[in-house]
Amino acid sequence: MNKRVFLKQNNEIPFIDLYLHDRVVRDTLVLIIPGGGYFFCNPREGEDIAYAFLSKGFDAAVLQYSTKKGDFYPRQLSEAAMAMDYIKKNYDYKRIVLCGFSAGGHLAASLATLYDKEDAIKGYECRPDGCILSYPVLISGEFENKITLDNLCGSDAALREWVSLDKRVDVNTPPFFIWHTWEDEKVPVENSLFFASSLRKNNVPFELHIYEKGLHALSLGTEITAGREEEINIHASTWFEYACDWVNNCL
Repeated sequence: MNKRVFLKQNNEIPFIDLYLHDRVVRDTLVLIIPGGGYFFCNPREGEDIAYAFLSKGFDAAVLQYSTKKGDFYPRQLSEAAMAMDYIKKNYDYKRIVLCGFSAGGHLAASLATLYDKEDAIKGYECRPDGCILSYPVLISGEFENKITLDNLCGSDAALREWVSLDKRVDVNTPPFFIWHTWEDEKVPVENSLFFASSLRKNNVPFELHIYEKGLHALSLGTEITAGREEEINIHASTWFEYACDWVNNCL
């Protein structure tokens, strides 16, 4: 880590940890948003991911956002918008890409679809140039991840509908790279399938990879991020190389 930036200047959450190459010209930064069901930020989806992107020549940052009980929408969206705004105003990057995992995927996709719709983030420069989503929470209803949306929305049914992001896509939504596993036991693969269908209907470019095998929250899928043997999945771990190629060749 090169630098920790507190976004509200109070030495508390939200903050971003920056991982930067020592260079004058800055091409790409990946802003990583860990998952955790909106009740914690999963450490397996933070710093190790940043170092992985560094190894590919990208700069990286990791967002730590609010996850206390009662920290409902749009608090986390505002914090992600603040992070994007800070990076855009303090660094001259050709492109800034979001990389969100699970609930962090929901937060990344929220920023990408709601940057021009949500009053709470008006005034921030926060549109990403692209989004990488790993086993993301994206929809409400039959195939929702209930605990994530409970933590984000409480009992507000109208809000739950608003943050079903397949319904927020439009022609101005940036491109997406999405991967999921068919076996995902916590976030049904329909989250990615329905969202990708909405991207297609709105003519938004995307790349979608569905792996058959793999538990939820694989992170990189390698020994680097695995907390237990089941979190090593060499086949699914190919997502990272594909995502880096997508950034370099499609954005």
